[in-house]
Amino acid sequence: MKPRTKARTRLVAQRLVGVKWVNPVDAMRAFGLMQGQDQSVFSSIALRSTGDIADVAHALESQEIVRGYPMRGTVFAAPAEDLRWMTELLANPGIERARTTVIDSGGSDSDIDAIRHIVLDKGPVTNAEFKAIVTQVNPEASARILYRTRYLLMVEGTLAYLGRDQRIGPAPTGGSLEEVFNGDRQAAANEIIARYIRTHGPVTLEDIVWWSKLPKKLVQESLRNLPNDIETSGEDYLRAGLIDEAAGSSSSVLRAPHLLPAFDEYILGYKDRLFAMSQETHEHVVPRNMGVFRKPVVVDGVVRGSWRKVGDKLVIEDVAGIPAYAEPGIRRKFRDYPFF
Repeated sequence: MKPRTKARTRLVAQRLVGVKWVNPVDAMRAFGLMQGQDQSVFSSIALRSTGDIADVAHALESQEIVRGYPMRGTVFAAPAEDLRWMTELLANPGIERARTTVIDSGGSDSDIDAIRHIVLDKGPVTNAEFKAIVTQVNPEASARILYRTRYLLMVEGTLAYLGRDQRIGPAPTGGSLEEVFNGDRQAAANEIIARYIRTHGPVTLEDIVWWSKLPKKLVQESLRNLPNDIETSGEDYLRAGLIDEAAGSSSSVLRAPHLLPAFDEYILGYKDRLFAMSQETHEHVVPRNMGVFRKPVVVDGVVRGSWRKVGDKLVIEDVAGIPAYAEPGIRRKFRDYPFF
């Protein structure tokens, strides 16, 4: 599949164009996980559903959408009902290794127990309050202990980021791997891989392994048992009917510009990002490839530059030539952008 065709098809799969999900919770359930180390992930959810950040805020307040550390040692947004089993399946490092890193940093099992008890007793706390609790328990605690203890308590299923203010509090109960899949890791892998394919396809085996970090054999077994709404096209896996849906979309819809958050799944959801940009543009969007992302301007599926908000004004850095026809649409997208 040609890069431009792949880019357009992925725009449709992610519902950045075409029919949106009815509400933010449905969007989050469809994706399963969205990379969320930056709270701009809530704007990503809004862009794929109602477009209204107030709807996302409501889902956060009702704790239907939460954030945790389900995979890659990175914060992701997730449906509250799925966070526990996804973390049990995908978290790396897992509980025992995470506990060891706390101990190696100068903490202790008694420190971990005390911090857990105090946070659960006090209810949702801010990051500053969590730091104060860690320091109260261990006055010699380093920043490393602070981060690693918070990670451990989220990976073990005790805590999560909750609510509009994303305080640290009791993680959603239930929905464990045992409860949902009778402890069957393959069945759980089948589910998360199907969600990834539906929302990101066309994707390859390599994309799926890279994204999930699951063992290749587990992924290959999932691909031999795909649900009926997923099909193949060459080496690609995608939602059934997606190619026809993208081909049937009007040119004006596909060519429309998009202002995306810095850590959006359209950029971070694939092993190879060059389907949507040149190497030069990638170096601009991800300077020195150090994990810092600029907010991309996307036109017809292609990243053309980056954007930022300065006061109330839109500032654009044009890297790859933003077509003149896209400029009015870019201004409209900035006016309607769901800032969190």
